[in-house]
Amino acid sequence: MDSFKVVLEGPAPWGFRLQGGKDFNVPLSISRLTPGGKAAQAGVAVGDWVLSIDGENAGGLTHIEAQNKIRACGERLSLGLSRAQPPQSKPRKVQTPDKQPLRPLAPDPSKQRLMEDTEDWRPRPGTGQSRSFRILAHLTGTEFMQDPDEEHLKKSREKYVLELQSPRYTRLRDWHHQRSAHVLNVQS
Repeated sequence: MDSFKVVLEGPAPWGFRLQGGKDFNVPLSISRLTPGGKAAQAGVAVGDWVLSIDGENAGGLTHIEAQNKIRACGERLSLGLSRAQPPQSKPRKVQTPDKQPLRPLAPDPSKQRLMEDTEDWRPRPGTGQSRSFRILAHLTGTEFMQDPDEEHLKKSREKYVLELQSPRYTRLRDWHHQRSAHVLNVQS
């Protein structure tokens, strides 16, 4: 495993997205790079583990603490990173003797699990929520909270309809129509 240090000159944005943290029981790592961004130009790769931020060990930081530490760096961000494998610009295909292409080589199992567990932040079919949002809801104890119930929505619709039929609404509507007609010279 290669460890190295990268210094990015500011100001932000730094051109990367962070994932994981002590609160997720997953090491901090780089989940996404902005093409041509400061991090990409400095040789940072997706999947690199963040060992330190501005000289402070990042192993005990929660996700938010790490983000805040990065934001606090101002004009210069120093990252200690670790890379299990050299970055690959394109997946390599291996040819078997009978010329049958195989799937691209997978990264080491622990890194593969990390990537699967924190894979992007897209919603999953049928849930309407991303995996990270569900994890956050679990951590905060709000996972069983529901959207407003049908009874509440029905009452709010009924209240709206009643407002439309009220004498106050009718007077306001009639005044508005009369004023508009007068301004447009439709009525004198």
